[in-house]
Amino acid sequence: MSNTLHVDGTNFRAFKILIAAEYNGMDINVPEFKGDAAFKALSPMGRVPVLETASGCITSSNAIARYVGGSNQTTGLNGVTYFESAQVDSWMDFATNEIETSATVWYYPAFGYMDANAAAIDMAKKNLTSALTALNKHLADKTYLVGNAITLADISVASALVYPFKFVADASFRKPFGHVMRWFDLCVNQPQFQAIIGDVTLCKTEIKADATPITVTGNKGGNKKEKGDKKE
Repeated sequence: MSNTLHVDGTNFRAFKILIAAEYNGMDINVPEFKGDAAFKALSPMGRVPVLETASGCITSSNAIARYVGGSNQTTGLNGVTYFESAQVDSWMDFATNEIETSATVWYYPAFGYMDANAAAIDMAKKNLTSALTALNKHLADKTYLVGNAITLADISVASALVYPFKFVADASFRKPFGHVMRWFDLCVNQPQFQAIIGDVTLCKTEIKADATPITVTGNKGGNKKEKGDKKE
């Protein structure tokens, strides 16, 4: 049985999984997503993504990414040492807790997923600024987040920044974070990233919620508008 990823095609949480698979040479099938009874039988909480393997199912995007990252020890995606592995985990949690939450509050209204709330968006911008400030400081003297090569730390954090940098975080917002942008450009121009997310054109003008809903290009799962499926 091949590995099958059940996920809606434009879910950014799938990016890190599929990019890690590109690095490790793992074949993952991504069929058209159907949130039907068969899918719900695989996911205890009915959430995407779910990776179906020969040994059973794995839920939660970070857990799936770690599984895929560990499938080829020679690439070191999960960290070369035990300590590096813990560092990678820390940055994956950073992506989830410090970037994704704020970023989605900012750009989901433009995707038509949630109503715009000016106060919430302002707070999201402030929180994302704080996260990027910390990230920028860390990268001041580093090429990669952990060690001397790309790991799941880089893959996870960069994947979480793709949509905000494409759609809402314009040049003036990004300007203070020169080290972040240097590192982000390095990551997204790797062939393994390009195979999943394509070219990343940075946002010139913030897209607001009252604009035409954004249609985004999907990963291996296809192209469609961002949807409100429950994700983790």
